[in-house]
Amino acid sequence: MRDPVVVSNTDEISARQLLGTGITGAPEPHISNGTILTVTLVVNGQSIGDFSSNIEPPTIDVAALPPIPWNLQARSPSGRVLTSLQVQPGDGQANNATGQFVDLLCGRLWIWVGGVRPDAPAAPAASKGGDCAP
Repeated sequence: MRDPVVVSNTDEISARQLLGTGITGAPEPHISNGTILTVTLVVNGQSIGDFSSNIEPPTIDVAALPPIPWNLQARSPSGRVLTSLQVQPGDGQANNATGQFVDLLCGRLWIWVGGVRPDAPAAPAASKGGDCAP
C-alpha cells in the first residue's frame, strides 16, 4: 500500500505525479471550439496543441503537461489571447469543473478542467466586429 500524498496549495505537483499516486480527479484540461478559428491551447507558456472547430472536445494528454499551477490560455492564430484560466491544485475534481468561455462573432470558445462538460459549442453570438480575426 502506498503512503498518502499530501498536497497543499503551495506545492507544485505535476499531472504525471498526481496520476501516479492513484489520486482520483486529477485535473484534465479540455477545449471546445465553436469558432471558425484554429485555436492554440497554451499551458504555462507551452503550446499543447492546435484545435480547429469541433463538435466533440479532443482528448489532451495530461501526463505531458507542466507542473500545476497552470495558466491555460486559448490563443488565436496570431497569438492573441482569447480567454484564459488559472488552475490550482484541487481544481476540476470529480463531479465539477472550472472554466472560462468567450463569445466571439464567429462562435463560442470554452476551456475548462474537470469532468463536467459545459454547454459548448454554441451558435455565434453578438459581439464586437473583428473579434474573429486571426
